[in-house]
Amino acid sequence: MTTSLERQWQDFFWSGFYAKAWRSVIDPQKTQEEVTAVLKLLNPAPGSHILDWCGGEARHSILLALQGYKVTLLDFAPNHIQTAREMAEQVGVHLNLVCCDFRETPSSIQADCAINMFTAGIGYLTEADDVQALKNLYAALKPGAKFLLDTMNLFWLVRHYQPNSGEMAEEAGSWRKIEQRRFDFWTNRNRAVTLYWDKGGEAVQETDLRIYSAAELIAVLRRAGFEPLQLYGGFDGSPLGFDSRRLIIVSQRK
Repeated sequence: MTTSLERQWQDFFWSGFYAKAWRSVIDPQKTQEEVTAVLKLLNPAPGSHILDWCGGEARHSILLALQGYKVTLLDFAPNHIQTAREMAEQVGVHLNLVCCDFRETPSSIQADCAINMFTAGIGYLTEADDVQALKNLYAALKPGAKFLLDTMNLFWLVRHYQPNSGEMAEEAGSWRKIEQRRFDFWTNRNRAVTLYWDKGGEAVQETDLRIYSAAELIAVLRRAGFEPLQLYGGFDGSPLGFDSRRLIIVSQRK
């Protein structure tokens, strides 16, 4: 039975709204810096097999493949997989593309390490769904494999919470994005309505995202079998603090 959270999650990503609204604000230089930092934090052997779990349109996967790594990208949105395929063909790299729900991650992948970037997957559904997804990720990794998870820091979000925000392109009228938010303290879920305008028209989407604290996410990772090793507040390896925008956890498969 499909829940209301699942319908919202599917519509947000399958409709192409997520890719459209976020592609316009992604800095390619920042993506390159993130990939460099990921490799420093995980230190995979040359040519290792890396799983980009919930990897979207492959902005991290392609850079990893260009550096000689074997890359599997898993995402549940067919439009993301198609874009990833086209982008990989354009730059001449091979990606193993898997289109499936992250709760059904195939155990046959057997990657040497995994990454989950930019608050992708975890938090959109229930905690039970997240545990199930992580258990299947655990089975898809080789013994001793490391897993880097990058998400929002709950404490930064609460300290700097903005019920309303807006962004506009430098070229007036090319695109505009406005977001209205409401935080539910009973559940630590951030509920948002995002309005996006560009030359193609207007689109509106709702999201309902669980924002885990570090301690809560560590507990969820342990329930899935992982052993958390390090906490960071950014890709520069800085310690996690109240003013760290990101929460990065490196865990290991036993």
